[in-house]
Amino acid sequence: MEAEPEFRPDLYRGTAHFYDEFRVPYPATLLDDLCRRANATGEGRLLDLACGTGQLAFGLASRFAEVCAVDQEPEAVELARTNARRRGVGNVRWVVGRAEDIEADRDFDLVVVGNAFHRLQRRRVAEAVRRGLTPGGHFALVWSRSPWDGDREWQRVLARAMRHWTDRADAADRVPTDLDRHLAHEPHAVVLTAAGFAVVGEHDFPTPHEWTIEQLIGFLYSTSVLSKPALGAHAPAFEKDLRDRLSQIAPDDVLRESIDFHYTLARVL
Repeated sequence: MEAEPEFRPDLYRGTAHFYDEFRVPYPATLLDDLCRRANATGEGRLLDLACGTGQLAFGLASRFAEVCAVDQEPEAVELARTNARRRGVGNVRWVVGRAEDIEADRDFDLVVVGNAFHRLQRRRVAEAVRRGLTPGGHFALVWSRSPWDGDREWQRVLARAMRHWTDRADAADRVPTDLDRHLAHEPHAVVLTAAGFAVVGEHDFPTPHEWTIEQLIGFLYSTSVLSKPALGAHAPAFEKDLRDRLSQIAPDDVLRESIDFHYTLARVL
């Protein structure tokens, strides 16, 4: 069995405020559906791995008595703590740490990972999650499609601009070169099954959304490849170039799409 790709630990350094402001929230219909299928009743415990600034933890906190949210980026965890105090959310414990290092013994009823499972050591995380779930507990991989992954004209222009600036900033190596091949060879469902899960559902929630050009720039600053630290001195020229390209397509500054939100639900055998 081949080794899994390794991501740099500093990929999201400097992105927390952009992530918190410009990532589109998971739709309530998805969260409601997940809680219904995972039998979340307001009791029990939730674990959010690679939680970022807490999009899933905040969205699900009211459905559980206790929540533990873990991320390796201290800046993201600190911002989540600040937001929790501001929102009056007191049942979430925010932890700085790697998803791969969790240690739990049948403590959690649901474990979630949002937009991050592909960059974790998936086999190790899946096995640790299985040990940390209560009998019959669930593991959910939650996703949203990125704004450049579509066939609208503005999405194709955005994808070309991203390739240009990724090359210009010499940031291509921030994503392992063998990632796509590895994921195709060993899909998430295979990893989950090998770790002792049964995949019990794949659920889609397409959601209409409108972007402004400034919001898209903010979103790109929340990514691992085109964050401000990744772009460095190229950031001002990147912003200008993106505004110029997209304003030719959307002079009214409105860029429309349907975001594909999705989750895979697995249950402990």
